[in-house]
Amino acid sequence: MSELIAKPEVHQAKWSGFHKKTLHERQTQLKLVFPRVFTSSGPSSSVVSSVYVTPNTSPSNNDKKSFPINGLDENIADNMIENCVGITIGLPVGLALNFIINGKPIIIPMAIEEPSVIAGVSGAAKTVSAYNGFKATAPVTNIIVAQVCLLDISQENMNSAIDKISRSKSEIIKRANNYCDNMVKRGGGVLDINVRRIPRKANRNRKHFTLSSANFREWLVVHITIDVCNAMGANCASTVAEGVAPFLAELSGGRIGLRIVSNLNVERMSKASFRIPLPMLAYKSLSGKEVAARIIEAYEWAEVDPYRATTHNKGIMNGIDAVAIATGQDWRAIEAAVHAWACDGVRIDLDNSHNSRSDNSYRPLTTYWIEKDEQLAATGKSDDECLMFCGELELPIMVGTVGGVLKTNQVYEYNLGIMGNPNSRDLAMSMACIGLAQNFAALRALATEGIQRGHMSLHAKNVAIAAGCPSHAVTSVAQRMIEKGKITLSSANDLVEAHMSEQ
Repeated sequence: MSELIAKPEVHQAKWSGFHKKTLHERQTQLKLVFPRVFTSSGPSSSVVSSVYVTPNTSPSNNDKKSFPINGLDENIADNMIENCVGITIGLPVGLALNFIINGKPIIIPMAIEEPSVIAGVSGAAKTVSAYNGFKATAPVTNIIVAQVCLLDISQENMNSAIDKISRSKSEIIKRANNYCDNMVKRGGGVLDINVRRIPRKANRNRKHFTLSSANFREWLVVHITIDVCNAMGANCASTVAEGVAPFLAELSGGRIGLRIVSNLNVERMSKASFRIPLPMLAYKSLSGKEVAARIIEAYEWAEVDPYRATTHNKGIMNGIDAVAIATGQDWRAIEAAVHAWACDGVRIDLDNSHNSRSDNSYRPLTTYWIEKDEQLAATGKSDDECLMFCGELELPIMVGTVGGVLKTNQVYEYNLGIMGNPNSRDLAMSMACIGLAQNFAALRALATEGIQRGHMSLHAKNVAIAAGCPSHAVTSVAQRMIEKGKITLSSANDLVEAHMSEQ
C-alpha cells in the first residue's frame, strides 16, 4: 500500500484534471504513479503476456510497460472454458478517482461499457472526500458457508438427528478440514457447524406430477462455516460439502441431497458510509438543504416501491460489478447475494433486528437520512448549520484476491496493483464505497437536473463511434451533437458524412 498512502490533499492534486488528458497522457501518468505495477516485466512473470506495443513505442528503449495492455491470450482462453472459439470480449477500464476510505486515498479500477458511471462515482467521491471521506467496515475473517441437505428424515427422528450432529461437531470439523488442508495450512479452515430446519412446501406449479414417494416434511440443512483467508472460497466450500456429506448422512440417518456453496453469506457483510454538511450539496440555484430534501424523497420512494427499488439497486451494482469485473471477481455471485439481501424475508430470517420490515418486499440497499451534529450545535451554530446528510450501504460481498482465475488474466493483476494489492477485506470495502458513491451520484443527478443530461452528453461519443466516426474525430462530432441537442445515430451519420467530405 506504500504507493497509495499519501496526504489526501496531495493525492487529490496528483489526479486533478485526469479526465481532460489524452489517453497517452493518462497512461504515462499511471507509469509514473505506479512504477512497481507498470514495470518492464509486468506485475507477475507467471502470467503469459499478450501485451502489444503502441505505435511509436519500442520495448528496447527501457520504457515502462507498453500500452495497451490486453487481456486473455487465446490459448489461455481455450483452456479456461468449453468450446472456446478464440474470441474474447474487451471492456474499457477506467479509474474511479477522489476516493478516501478510512483516511487513505485509493484509486479504484472499473471495467464498464456504460458512460457516466465512472464520472458519477468520481464526482460523488470528490464531494464526500472533501469532508472526511468514506468510512468502511468488513469482517476480519473471510467466511464462506457450504450447505449439505439431508433428506428422508421423519419428523419423529428429526430432533435425534440434529442432536447427533450437534454432539459430533468436533469430529465433523476435524473430518471436514481434511478436505481443505491447504486452507488450514494458511491459517483458515472449517470453524463451525450449524443445523437449520426448513419446512418443505408443495411444488408451486399445479401441473407438477410427483415422482418420489418420500414424505419428509422438513429439509435438514447443515451449514459448514469455513475461513477461506483471502480467497473467494467457492470451490473450497463445495469440496468440503461433498467430502463430509457421507459422515453427516451416517450421523443423521438421512439421504444425501445437494452439497454446494451458498452465495448468500451474512458473515461477509461490508458497510460503507459518509456524512457531509448540508451546504456541500448545493447545486447551481439549489441550496444544499433543497438537494438533500429531494434525495431523501427519492430514497423514500424506493423504500415503498419495488419497481423503483430495482432501478435504485441496479445503479449501485453499476459500480460494484464494474470493480468486480476489473479485479476478476465472480460478479454473478455478488449480484445474486445482493438482490437476495434486498428482500426483507432474507433479512428477517437471518437477523431479528430487521423485524420491523415484515412484508417480504424488495427494498433499496442504501439508506439516507439527515441528522443534527450535536457537537456543532454546542458551539452555538444555527440548526441549519448543524445538519448533516448521511448515507450508508451494507451488503454481502464475497471476493478474493488469491486463487481462482486471477492468475489467468494479467489485467486483473494490473488492476489490483493499481489498488495497492488489497486483501479480500479491503477489496470488499472499496466495492461497498463504490456502490454507495454511484447511488449517491445517481440520486443527486435525478433530484437536480435529471439523469439524461449528463449521461447522454457522455453517451454522445458512443453514438459517434456507432456511426463509423474515425477515432480522431469522435470528440468533435460528439461535441457538435451536444451543441445541437440531438444525440442520435442519424445526427451522428450526418456529421460524420460532413466531416469526411471536409477531409
